Amino acid sequence: MIIPRLSKSKYLSGLQCPLKLWYDCYQRELASPIDLATQSIFDTGHEVGMLARDRYPGGIAIDWDHLHRREALEATREALSNPDVPAIYEAAFEFEGVLIRVDVLQRADDGWALVEVKSSTRAKEVHQPDVAVQFRVLRGLGVNVVRAGVLTLTRDYVYDGERLDLDRLFVFHDLTELAEGMLADIDRGISEMHAMLAGTRPEIPPGPHCFAPYECGYYAHCTRDLTFPEYPLTDLPGFYSRRREELEAGGVSDVREVPEDVPLSALQAIARQCVIAGEDRVHGDLAGALAAVKYPVYHLDFETIGPAIPRYAGTRPYDIVPFQFSVHAETADGTLHHAEYLHTEVTDPREPLARALLDALGGTGSICVYTSYESTVIAGLAARLPGLATGLDALRERIWDLHPVIKNNYYHPEFRGSFSIKKVLPALVPDMRYEDLEISDGGMASIRYEQALRSDDRVEREGIFRALRAYCAQDTLAMVKLRKILTARAEKGDIQDL
Repeated sequence: MIIPRLSKSKYLSGLQCPLKLWYDCYQRELASPIDLATQSIFDTGHEVGMLARDRYPGGIAIDWDHLHRREALEATREALSNPDVPAIYEAAFEFEGVLIRVDVLQRADDGWALVEVKSSTRAKEVHQPDVAVQFRVLRGLGVNVVRAGVLTLTRDYVYDGERLDLDRLFVFHDLTELAEGMLADIDRGISEMHAMLAGTRPEIPPGPHCFAPYECGYYAHCTRDLTFPEYPLTDLPGFYSRRREELEAGGVSDVREVPEDVPLSALQAIARQCVIAGEDRVHGDLAGALAAVKYPVYHLDFETIGPAIPRYAGTRPYDIVPFQFSVHAETADGTLHHAEYLHTEVTDPREPLARALLDALGGTGSICVYTSYESTVIAGLAARLPGLATGLDALRERIWDLHPVIKNNYYHPEFRGSFSIKKVLPALVPDMRYEDLEISDGGMASIRYEQALRSDDRVEREGIFRALRAYCAQDTLAMVKLRKILTARAEKGDIQDL
């Protein structure tokens, strides 16, 4: 039996779960297809990695792919021996059954600096074995690594709108000492993984490791034959404690099986009783909370992007930039008016969006939102646009948040422990389903918007823009319908003092 080579990514898979490594090596076809959100993360990492190369100019890229291992190794050896090469991108090395590709290998201090590029804004614990396994391979081959670490973006950098300053956009985190201290563990881990791959498939049941540090692509396969409870313990709001693990270990897996004497928060106790009774509950002054709105009521929702590499003047990596809003305005007699804005150009959307927002929201009446996100977005606009700050700040004073109104006063078993509008809406308004939309969540909206801006296909762009308008409009119309249904529910009475 030929034991597959380990790579950096496979080694990290083995640390998370030996079965994941086994599938990576022998049955990759069992993995679920990569979804749009995951692919977007990969694309961001690639974009940041390519930009990071410009911080180490004059280098040579080893462009041979994984199907041309020998060519990549030989090209790396040639570049390594050439004193005129200041850096190597995607350098390939193999030692004792471990093949790695180094993002950047920079010539430095009579040796080399190993640079692992990450699109995050800080060095994380999960990055340490990532660097250490590369450090182990290079040391084993006799490459003089004088520094090893992670290059990340930094939130301290503010783009001036003219030219990216890569020395300030990126920061290097030196992990040399940590990597040296991990060498024995790396050696042991590699030996154990090779031994496992030479044997039979490990039998490892699903558990918390399936999601830490990353969600495993084989989770759907590993759980395909499992039967899940109708109302799992995760349907209790915020019930992510050791107590839940203890209950599951004792055979309690459904909310309806939780004993009366198990300590629960007030909201968890309400949720438990709702599930057992199979009905919703008003458990506070829902009518009073809903009556606090002032007409006309403007239901507001934003869609935003957060580019890893800052694109607009005054922004930092991952700053929130709104590109779209929807407003459904309701008068006291129930009349609805809809206004919207979608920035369809590649220019900075903030000022034209802010001006359209001020026009759409008028000067009086409550601004209904779902969570505090919209207030945060408006605050960011005010900070960036001082000429509009007074009007924008006045909008924030009119905000009325529907999320705590529901969370503090009402529960439905189909909320499933969550007060996200994606859970609340289908429970109360079954005919409004996000699954029926081409764009079904905010993350997808951001990704599809970026795709539209990059596309040269007019038909594709317009199709994405139509889908964005439909999605954002549903979010604000959803709040209108939720208010009406909750008002009717509150008028029924039946307030439970739980």
